[in-house]
Amino acid sequence: MPYFKRHTLRSWPILAITLMTAFIVYGVTLISRSGQLQVKISKEVTLLDELSRLTGTLHQLGLTHRMDVGTRQYQWPVELERVHGTIEGLQERFHTSPGMDELSDALDLLLHQADSLHSQAMAANGSWSDQRPNEVVFQFMMQRAKQAVDRTTRHVHEQGLGAHTRTLSARWDEAQLLLLIACLVAAAMAWLVGVRNKLLVQAHLRSEQLDVARQNLERVNRDLRETMLSKEEKEVMLKEIHHRVKNNLQIVKSLIRFQMEQVKDPTTTELFNECVNRVSAMALVHEQTYLSKDLANIDVNAYLSHLTRDLCYAYSIDIELQLDIRIEVPTLSVDTLIPLGLVINEIISNSLKYAFKGRKKGTILVHLSGDQEHGLHLRIGDDGVGLPDRTKWDRPETLGMDLIHTLAGQLDTRVELVAGPGTVYELVSLQEERRKRA
Repeated sequence: MPYFKRHTLRSWPILAITLMTAFIVYGVTLISRSGQLQVKISKEVTLLDELSRLTGTLHQLGLTHRMDVGTRQYQWPVELERVHGTIEGLQERFHTSPGMDELSDALDLLLHQADSLHSQAMAANGSWSDQRPNEVVFQFMMQRAKQAVDRTTRHVHEQGLGAHTRTLSARWDEAQLLLLIACLVAAAMAWLVGVRNKLLVQAHLRSEQLDVARQNLERVNRDLRETMLSKEEKEVMLKEIHHRVKNNLQIVKSLIRFQMEQVKDPTTTELFNECVNRVSAMALVHEQTYLSKDLANIDVNAYLSHLTRDLCYAYSIDIELQLDIRIEVPTLSVDTLIPLGLVINEIISNSLKYAFKGRKKGTILVHLSGDQEHGLHLRIGDDGVGLPDRTKWDRPETLGMDLIHTLAGQLDTRVELVAGPGTVYELVSLQEERRKRA
């Protein structure tokens, strides 16, 4: 399992606890704020009831004024003191509510004026018609006092109770959203728990499988130590391996040819054909290996003869072709012959494709000398039309030339372009050059 997955599986319980703590803290805060709003709303409702009673008290104060003026009972001071007490009590209990400061100041002023008018009415001894203007002003003052109470009631409704109700509704929306998110998080946590349990079961099963595999491996190793293969058996097995590799490469060639039949573009077909030739060069090495008596040393002459024949067949050459082949190296190992065969495959393929256009005959030369221990020397090419620009041959722009330079490096050689007609490459051993410089 990758590191980040293991790290995520270890840390998700901490993440879950953190999210749960955040939800709980936010929920408690939301409940606390909602409770405070409900207390404020209850307080505003109580205030509205008290203001309604205050309106009735003002009305009773007006009736007391009329009774005192009509019957001379002098109940006004007691009733006025009770009204003042009610106003002071409201101011003390609800001083933070909207409009209460203005109401207290307005009522104090209006009641003071009403008290003055009442005193004037009680002091006068004239007829009712004489006191009527004074009564009109008194009723006007009482009406303004009731209007002040009504105005404060509207303020409490709009700025207090209404605002708190809207805020409480918003808190309710937040609570619903919090509940929805909590449900989603709970579902996610349940899924993670299921995944974790599943992974634990899989880990347990894999641990058991590893134990079984370890036991089987120990048993196989013990059996191998007890039954060591002989030299002849090893050679048979190696030949069988090379035979199977060769067969597998033949299957690859067949698959590529099958794909070629579905391609109509000549350029693409040519690329597929080059790929087939490269696979053939490698398959031929494995074929010569399992046919050889000595698996460590393969007949170079037989290999190059088969390779040249296959290339001429692949490109359907219809000219008189001369082969100048001189092989002075009797045998090579598989590790050396594969890159060497690929180099020869690329150069001869280029010669067969481009060197003899417009000609009726031509020559291909392959001269190989040296040995595997001290370095190889290869001279290979043709006497064809030559390269169009010989100044850029060492800066490969195609896959074939790039392969030639890369494979030459694997053979510990350096590629040179020989001056003269045609296109002839020379692979010079770097070991020999280093010995000469030493």
